[in-house]
Amino acid sequence: MIRALVLDVDGVLSDGGVILDAGDGEAKRFHSRDGVGIRLALLAGWKVLFLTARASQPARRRAEELGAEWAIGIHHKERFLEAWLAERGIVWEETAYVGDDLQDLAVLRRVGWPVAVADAVPEVREVARYVTRIPGGSGAVRDAAEWLLDQEGLREKTVAVFVSATEGFGVGGQETGGASGAGP
Repeated sequence: MIRALVLDVDGVLSDGGVILDAGDGEAKRFHSRDGVGIRLALLAGWKVLFLTARASQPARRRAEELGAEWAIGIHHKERFLEAWLAERGIVWEETAYVGDDLQDLAVLRRVGWPVAVADAVPEVREVARYVTRIPGGSGAVRDAAEWLLDQEGLREKTVAVFVSATEGFGVGGQETGGASGAGP
């Protein structure tokens, strides 16, 4: 039984590129399909955590938009995750982790559901129970979430709940505007 989905950020939720401006700003590109995959995982009752070694404000913002938990600037992921799981009463075997690079190996070797993105390094793909068909930053998290939901027999039910949700799915506040009544 899966109770937690933990996601590396750079190379998994993003394509691994980091855009730094001349100041202290950073930009990341996230794929909207991954957002739906994360919401499906949350609807299945799973805890979702963004876990990254980089102190990334864009990752924090994206996690908050989606209703996921976040931990940024974490230099020892395995040690952090040990405490995070214990606080929630979740064991390693009930945890899925999606990673792409060498710094993910210690965690991937401990979780019950190790997943690698399609463009992960060979060492990560080697320990994975599933390798996504899609590279990181291009919808790989959605692919992983759907595969995991299939393994639990929850995909059809969770998708139906998502589609019929009365609150819908949106990120940010609702706004409208533009010209009204203007003709050609």
